[in-house]
Amino acid sequence: MDDELAKMFDLENARDFYAKLLAEFDDFMGDQSSARHAMNCAITAHHMYDWVWVDFLRDDVALRARLGIGNRLSEFASWCEEKSAWFAVVQQISNGTKHFIRKNAESFEEIGGFGGGGFGQGPFGESYLALDMQTEHARYLPLSHIFEAVVRFWRDILIECGHGADLPSGRTKLSD
Repeated sequence: MDDELAKMFDLENARDFYAKLLAEFDDFMGDQSSARHAMNCAITAHHMYDWVWVDFLRDDVALRARLGIGNRLSEFASWCEEKSAWFAVVQQISNGTKHFIRKNAESFEEIGGFGGGGFGQGPFGESYLALDMQTEHARYLPLSHIFEAVVRFWRDILIECGHGADLPSGRTKLSD
């Protein structure tokens, strides 16, 4: 991304983009039935890897060696998929919005109101979006769970890589 373009949007580094991710996550958590908020959160969560790579990982050979990451962005993306089972899900949602991959959308459901979905899933008495896991043990997984796992993943990466000082926090408290 062109440096001037990034500055125009007040995004200068991975920390700034993480703050954007927190805002997108907060928006989604405030309205868990909003496809717009889900798409925005997924796109930002997916593209965090671009920002982390360009901001500090690409040029830090010692850090990449310590983490076991090669010298290409695609290798970092593969590493992210290995470290976070849910990174690939947000990547599919993100790519689906760009390429209109209708098949990807078939795995998502809107669970409505009281009595919808499993006990303890989603916001109480409100609709929410969920991924249809299509397994005998767990059918629907709320997108809020997936998004929170990926937000925590990026938080932990920034901390582990020495870029966690003074990280912003969103309105939604993240579990540890």
